[in-house]
Amino acid sequence: MSARNVEIVKAMNEAYTAGEYFEALQVLDPEIVWYGTKGGLDEHMVARGHEEVINGFADNLMTWERLSLDYEQYIDAGDQVVVFVHEVARGLESGVEVETDTAVVFKLENERIVQARGYMDRAEALEAAGVDRAVP
Repeated sequence: MSARNVEIVKAMNEAYTAGEYFEALQVLDPEIVWYGTKGGLDEHMVARGHEEVINGFADNLMTWERLSLDYEQYIDAGDQVVVFVHEVARGLESGVEVETDTAVVFKLENERIVQARGYMDRAEALEAAGVDRAVP
């Protein structure tokens, strides 16, 4: 089942990147809990359910003039999937470009994403998912 979880998360990310937000939303459990990125500016943010997650994404997208997400690696962790993301963004108001390497841990149940949490520190994300290996 865990290989299927990787496929589900990958398809969601591809849909999101392609601007197919409705399609991406379909794999999120209606009661999803999406936590802000640990170590990031939105660390204390918690979005519960589709509507709050959509609003959080909209707020995030409106912050950036340009946002590029490169999903570098998917790591199978059983009922969780760790995704390494390379992000490049240019601030809408400041024009400042930022580049970061982050990770997101997605927890799945019954082929639905029930929880997501971003991490600024990839090693911390691996540890949170119970993956015992060094960050590549």
